[in-house]
Amino acid sequence: MALEVHVLGTSSARPAQGRSVSGSIIETPEGMLVVDCGEGFQNRLVKHRSEMKNFGGRRLKMAKVAAILLTHGHLDHTWGVLPWMQTMALDGRKDKLTVIGPTTSEVVDALLGSEVEPEVTPSDLVIQYDMWMDLGATSETLGYEVQWVLGDGERWVNMNDGSQMSLPQPLKKAKISAHNTQHTVPSFAWRVALDGRKGKFDRDATSHLPDEVKALLASGEDTEYDGESLIAANYRKDSIPELSIIISGDTAEQAIDSNCDLLIHEATFLESHKDIANEQLHATAAGAARTANECGAKHLAITHYSARLDSHESSLAEAREIHSSVVALGDGDRLVLGDDLSLSHLAKQAEGWA
Repeated sequence: MALEVHVLGTSSARPAQGRSVSGSIIETPEGMLVVDCGEGFQNRLVKHRSEMKNFGGRRLKMAKVAAILLTHGHLDHTWGVLPWMQTMALDGRKDKLTVIGPTTSEVVDALLGSEVEPEVTPSDLVIQYDMWMDLGATSETLGYEVQWVLGDGERWVNMNDGSQMSLPQPLKKAKISAHNTQHTVPSFAWRVALDGRKGKFDRDATSHLPDEVKALLASGEDTEYDGESLIAANYRKDSIPELSIIISGDTAEQAIDSNCDLLIHEATFLESHKDIANEQLHATAAGAARTANECGAKHLAITHYSARLDSHESSLAEAREIHSSVVALGDGDRLVLGDDLSLSHLAKQAEGWA
């Protein structure tokens, strides 16, 4: 069991310095979740899938994508949604796709029947959802079921019929949760977690026992055999803990109200431009590291670099002064969070990953 993140863009606001805008895939044992889908996302995805096949020996199956999780409505995080959804229709997709994103509490009130007209910014996702549906992003037009969902972090609205609902869980074995962050428009950090599991039953250690005794121990029940008390827990290998990842989207430096094993956080600026970061509600590399410490993240991966940064070396050095386990992401990189909570950073090279 592991969680793998495929990073398809690390630039802030616009393509720059050879970097593309935001878009990532979280691969779970059960299926995949896309977090943000900026301009040109499907072009990058086509290239990444081809390289996975050529250099990794496997191809990501788009039918396994269960949901698109949007952190906010800025176009460098959303402009690739509609064309990619239409491509999936052309490719004959049949499985349901859920799209979830943030909006204001006032918009939620209005969607649920309030007569008060909310003040909506041009980047609010409620406007983009309406536009995409008008342009044909509906179940009837695409040929596969699409569930459009907006929420304020506490209440969720099914945009298909205007009803209130619980936060959907598109994958049964991977729980998602939304955590409000501070930006110029409504924004979320998304947490994806796999439940912990009991350790594997040690059949070798029980090979001398009768089948009925083995069955009791395997079911977790202590028992006695031949005058000896047998403790079921002693016949299981170490349990596998929960694995969790948080992807922040765009946000000012702030505490995130959840812990995680891996935090993927924007690092738009260096600390030398902290005043600009504060003004634009973005984070510095040092700020990302402070946030990682506050939410107990074992590992930090920084991304979303300003065009003014030629490379991420200074950002990495700044973050490492504050947090003990930091990697700086590049386009096409992969992160593997293993059962033992170790992190493997596979950096994209000309031919494969290293």
